[in-house]
Amino acid sequence: MDMPIIMVVDDDDFFCSVVTRVLAHKYDVRTFTHGEEAIKYLSDHVPDLILLDYEMPNITGYGVLMAIRTDARTRNVPVLFLTGVTNARMEMEMMERGANGYIRKPLDAPELLQEIEKHLKKD
Repeated sequence: MDMPIIMVVDDDDFFCSVVTRVLAHKYDVRTFTHGEEAIKYLSDHVPDLILLDYEMPNITGYGVLMAIRTDARTRNVPVLFLTGVTNARMEMEMMERGANGYIRKPLDAPELLQEIEKHLKKD
């Protein structure tokens, strides 16, 4: 059986490598450091879950989320924001616009794994 594909979109290379180390034993992790790269990948691929940073250059996590939710192929893919932004109003807005969860940095590996499992089991 193939491992579920987890897409990580974060402009911090080091953070991407940390998340990859946490997840690689159980998931096929694909990392992207720019929203544009992520959107391009999604034109040909549908991951099982997306971890998305909010603050990125050019296209923010919100822009990537809107691209995901307006594409019929990806609109039902779970999207978890994984970000250092601690703004309750923005968090609520992202949830209202289609995010499935919101995990705050710094990374808590057990919390991340638990949230991923919870959203993958909804299938």
